[in-house]
Amino acid sequence: MRMKVQEISGHVSADFTIKMKRRRWMKVRRFLNPINILIIILCIVILTACGKQDAETEEKATNGLESEWEEQLENEPDSKQREGNDTPSKEEVEAAREVVFEGMNEEDISRLKENIKVANQRLEKAYLNDNLFEKLSDPNHLCWNYIDQEGDIQVGWSYSGSSKEMLEICKSEELTLEEFYEKYGEPVMQYNRFDVDNFVALIEDMKQSIQNEILKEDMDQLIMNANKAKETHEAEYVEQIYKILHDMDYFLFRYGLEDVAKYVDDPTLIGTYYGMLSIY
Repeated sequence: MRMKVQEISGHVSADFTIKMKRRRWMKVRRFLNPINILIIILCIVILTACGKQDAETEEKATNGLESEWEEQLENEPDSKQREGNDTPSKEEVEAAREVVFEGMNEEDISRLKENIKVANQRLEKAYLNDNLFEKLSDPNHLCWNYIDQEGDIQVGWSYSGSSKEMLEICKSEELTLEEFYEKYGEPVMQYNRFDVDNFVALIEDMKQSIQNEILKEDMDQLIMNANKAKETHEAEYVEQIYKILHDMDYFLFRYGLEDVAKYVDDPTLIGTYYGMLSIY
């Protein structure tokens, strides 16, 4: 009797184990249907891609920072070069002024300062109000008469009629604007006190009283650029003249940020140092 119970118990236990295994397998089969398998594969792909992308991003970020640091190190000027490009302070201007005026009498100093100031203001006004450098970009523009001629010069054209009438005439007679003005316009004249030759003569004359060789070099740059402007009709030489006069007036003979800037609405131009002076 005991043997039968044990046998039955063994069979029950075995059947139970088989049934449990079948149930687990059925669950696994249900879980491993095509849709679930696809989802698993996608998750693995996404996780792998994200991990790879994060690694690449980190690598690029590191390389980018290294490149940026290398570029900064390559392009960063040394301290001497940075100081040379800085705007001179009031103390530096006053110290440089003493150096370049050494050996000159008060009358010659006053004359030099006044003539440079007037020349600077004249070019500055033409630059700000008359688009001077843009006009001079055309080598045939009438503004070049300021450079080439002394006395009464033509600086433009005028026409008494309306703009509409002018356009109608140009259209009907197939005239360019220049041809129209030559045919129907009136010359606009102005007195020019200083052409290039007079300007160069004035600089040469003032240079005679200068004892400092550094200041003489800058005066020679004014002369060279003036002669080149007349010879070539290239606007860049006039711009160079303006920048030298600007720096000489505002950052040597005066300190523009204190002496001039308070009288204007926008001191930006006066506070700009172009780095044209040899003394700094």
